[in-house]
Amino acid sequence: MLGLVSSVARADGLSRVETQRLLGGESVARSQTVSLGDRSYVGGVSYVILADSAEDVARLLTDVSVWKRLLPKTRSARLIGTAGQDLLVELTNGTLFLQATYTMRLRREGQGVKFWMDRSRHHDVDDAWGFLRVEPMSGGRGRSLVSYGVLIDVGNGMARDLFEGPVRELAMSVPDHLRDVVLERAAAGQRASR
Repeated sequence: MLGLVSSVARADGLSRVETQRLLGGESVARSQTVSLGDRSYVGGVSYVILADSAEDVARLLTDVSVWKRLLPKTRSARLIGTAGQDLLVELTNGTLFLQATYTMRLRREGQGVKFWMDRSRHHDVDDAWGFLRVEPMSGGRGRSLVSYGVLIDVGNGMARDLFEGPVRELAMSVPDHLRDVVLERAAAGQRASR
């Protein structure tokens, strides 16, 4: 147990209560709003412990076929090419009535990924970038700690007023969706081995 607690404690100084929540199976999120000049970014950092190895989780992060499940309100996620070693993924998020399409560059780094919006391509949001980092937990028997950070600028005016809050809430739920995918894959693997 001490090994698990020390692994979690490395997650940017989580409080004792946050650490206990993580160890109890919950995700922990710290929302942020950042102003840079006339830009306003929403998002934050969140953490979750997954019952899978860091290597398997890292492979899952670059599997674009599961992105629709990982990213809430994603209507489409498709690999459209590469730029050097970066993957180019076109995303469409939203509802039937209102959608935003943009292209993200994804770069695998160690046991995680960095991502940022490719501003040279069509984009219906002003900016987005972040990371997903996966660390094996010492003594965790195949468990890993996922740290996820994201900042999104939905634009100025009415877009900011209407969508900043809901976008932040949805963006911060990605680790919960990742946990669900990992649990479903484990259950499917157990069913297949019977």
